[in-house]
Amino acid sequence: MRSIQTKFIALILSCVLLSAGVIGGAGILNAQRVVDGDSARVMNLLCEGKALELDALLSRIEQSVKTLSVYTLDELESMDRLKTDPGYVGRYTQKLESVAVNAANNTEGALAVYVRFNPEFTPPTSGLLWSKTERSGSFQQLTPTDLSSFSPSDTEHVGWYYIPVKNGQAMWMEPYYNQNLNVQMISYVIPLYRQGETVGVVGMDINFDVIERMLEGIRIYDSGYAFLADNQGVIMYHQDLAMGTAMGSVDKSLRPLVEELGNGTSGSTLYSYEGSGVKKELAFRTLRNGMHLAVTAPVNEINSGRNRLILQNCVALLLICCLSVGLTAVFTRRLVRPLKELNTAAKKIAEGDLSVTISTQTKDEVGTLADSFQKTVEHLQQYISYINGLAYRDAMTGVKNKTAYQEAERLMEDRMRTGRPEFAVVVLDINGLKYINDTYGHDFGDMLIVDACRLICKTFKHSPVYRIGGDEFAVILENDDLKSYPVLLEDFEKGMAEHNQTARPDSHLSIARGIAVYNSQSDLVFANVFKRADDAMYQNKAAIKAREKHRSETP
Repeated sequence: MRSIQTKFIALILSCVLLSAGVIGGAGILNAQRVVDGDSARVMNLLCEGKALELDALLSRIEQSVKTLSVYTLDELESMDRLKTDPGYVGRYTQKLESVAVNAANNTEGALAVYVRFNPEFTPPTSGLLWSKTERSGSFQQLTPTDLSSFSPSDTEHVGWYYIPVKNGQAMWMEPYYNQNLNVQMISYVIPLYRQGETVGVVGMDINFDVIERMLEGIRIYDSGYAFLADNQGVIMYHQDLAMGTAMGSVDKSLRPLVEELGNGTSGSTLYSYEGSGVKKELAFRTLRNGMHLAVTAPVNEINSGRNRLILQNCVALLLICCLSVGLTAVFTRRLVRPLKELNTAAKKIAEGDLSVTISTQTKDEVGTLADSFQKTVEHLQQYISYINGLAYRDAMTGVKNKTAYQEAERLMEDRMRTGRPEFAVVVLDINGLKYINDTYGHDFGDMLIVDACRLICKTFKHSPVYRIGGDEFAVILENDDLKSYPVLLEDFEKGMAEHNQTARPDSHLSIARGIAVYNSQSDLVFANVFKRADDAMYQNKAAIKAREKHRSETP
């Protein structure tokens, strides 16, 4: 005969088992739904973040080429001279070379830069081409491709010129292999027009390795990876397939994936497909150059975390039967804590606070989500820093602006308070700019400012140059430039004289300059150094005016 104790234990045990079964079963179903959603968010967040990085790189390249194209059109005096005056074409080309090379040197992965004029009314090799002959070498001037040697329909050799001109818009060209440098390259080209006529094109060749390196570092789950393809499913980068391989020709089961890429679909869900007999899921985003970045992983790896979680829940059910509600509460708090931390972090980000740090270190889907969430925040910080960097650049000259100068002044004062930095400030002011603006117009005055800035940058090429006013520049010298500043000032005077020898009288440069070296005994703040340099500049300006007056009065 069974005792009451046995029946009571059996009743409690039955209730516990029934409750645990219902709650546990519902928990397993809910966990499956949540983890599936987490997996989709993880892959889409990773894909979105890497797409932002690649788009930022492509955007910087596009900005460099756009800046060069704007400068090229600004410096073009007229289409008639470009068509009829070979001497002008040569001088015009020389004027563009330094800006083009500087743009290439400041563009990540740039291997070549070129400006080509319309072969219909200029020589077929007109324009400029500066290229690296070695990956790590410097840019060298090369003879541009003879456009008359190829038919406009020969896209393999001259498609870089005729395709953008025909389309009438800037465009990314398909990657191609450069046998001279033994590298894959991708080009961005902008067609130039003036008064409805084609002036030519401006373009830059980029080492495709800079994109491949970013893609090689993308890993998800155990064997998940990223690849790059175009709308037709042609591989641009893949860890197993060669560039130019059509995915549909490798495996017929991939053809639906090719169609999906062509549709340009994106979102928060994952696309399921089968490749080489393995079921996989994929998230992808379309880049600004039209290519598609895809992040893919086998389904069994994506579901492995879910399966682990289900097993943990089953074990938890057995423990619940033994340890009752207490252990359930502990386990629940342990599961909810990282989600609360993620929720708190999400609210901070929504309020604009990106200084969040997630401490969750669990080795499950929540931990993976937390790690990806933290990486996404870091990518956002980097991208915002890049955008803020654009605010420190002077739009006309390309050098740092007054905001950047004020920031440099603040940082230097911090160094002055904590140590004894060695530096000097050079202040430069363009003479007669008001007269030029009043006489010839502000556009001509802007050209004079650009010429002056180019000379200053050429002289002080290892030091930061700031445009702090309409006609005023400042340079902060340190290290070797500080030690050799007398030579640099002498080179500056020579450079100005050489410019004036070849420039038209109305384009002559007259720039007053002054320098002051920091003295830790007398200069309490940065403004003291700047004031002495500014005073020296005005003394130099007065001396220049006196010399000019003496020359005008001397018969």
